[in-house]
Amino acid sequence: MADIVQVISSTWARDSHDLFDFEANHLHTKAFAVSRSVKFMRVGTDVQMTSETLENEAHIEPLLRLVQKDGAYWIDKASASSSSKKLWQVVRDLDGSCHNLTENDILKLGRFKFRVRQMVCDDTGSSQPQLRLDDLQPGPMCKASTAPNASCRICLLEGSGEDEENGPDPLIRPCQCKGSIEFVHLGCLRHWIRGRLSLSDKPSGSYFYKALTCELCRTLYPAYIDTGEGRETLVEVPQTKAPFIVLENMVRDSQQHTSRGLHVISLADNKLLKLGRGHESDIRIADVSISRCHATVRFQRGQFILEDNNSKFGTLVAMRKPRALEAGSGLSIQMGRSVLSLTLQAAGEAQEPVLPVTGDEQETSL
Repeated sequence: MADIVQVISSTWARDSHDLFDFEANHLHTKAFAVSRSVKFMRVGTDVQMTSETLENEAHIEPLLRLVQKDGAYWIDKASASSSSKKLWQVVRDLDGSCHNLTENDILKLGRFKFRVRQMVCDDTGSSQPQLRLDDLQPGPMCKASTAPNASCRICLLEGSGEDEENGPDPLIRPCQCKGSIEFVHLGCLRHWIRGRLSLSDKPSGSYFYKALTCELCRTLYPAYIDTGEGRETLVEVPQTKAPFIVLENMVRDSQQHTSRGLHVISLADNKLLKLGRGHESDIRIADVSISRCHATVRFQRGQFILEDNNSKFGTLVAMRKPRALEAGSGLSIQMGRSVLSLTLQAAGEAQEPVLPVTGDEQETSL
């Protein structure tokens, strides 16, 4: 006898921002026992299983493929098409109810997404965050000015200055402003930016870095300055005490006052990183799809560990490649408003799947 994959599908009745309500009392549920390669699709709230090619019809939403290959079952996208829904692993249903983060992981909390840009475990190498500012601020590099009698629009002094800590302080033209406000000292602009970004002087400090624009002409400031002696970053970001993690905010929402940028968070001294809507959160997201304390990240035994805090709309990690099911361990995959929970059971050990209790009709398919 072949191994059996027990699959339970749960679909939320509402179709809102590809969210699934993990606290909903009324879900459309269905159970399947799979012993071959199949595809799952959804028509409205009804999840169906087929071994045939999915029909290209507007009312059919492909979910995922379960492929039997070399004695194993693999979970993969429904098709290679770019329109195929992304598969998201549900963190609360993973082994240990947590996920060991790796660089370039994409996280989804409610309707917000983050990318893990960098993780540093110790101070053996450079402890400075590698922010890769060109990704946030593409454009030409600003050069130091040689214009005679030019004055700084902040301190109003003429010509290049001298910074007590950093040496020469050249005049630069960082935006499209003209006339008497065309130039500014590099040191003056850096001081103004540090205030705007609330950058801490403490090595263990955490901060949010985002690209800034000139308040007058609205031009995006460049990431780097050519001082004539080499390239320097416009913003002097503080040293960060390891272990630390850099998360890129991938969602821009003017109504929620969020913008693309980088969260640099130090987890030194056993700090627990909290993500949520509450004011005590280290990364605060003011949106109804985010729970007050939605998820946490902790550093333990050389690993950054992501945990869901029983959030209403879940904490998810994008599945970047096909994943094999392991015997005895379950895996839940979310695709929009549907979640498929899959468990591999050895031949002879398969049991009738037990559906979660909801107020809607439930079916079992074999």
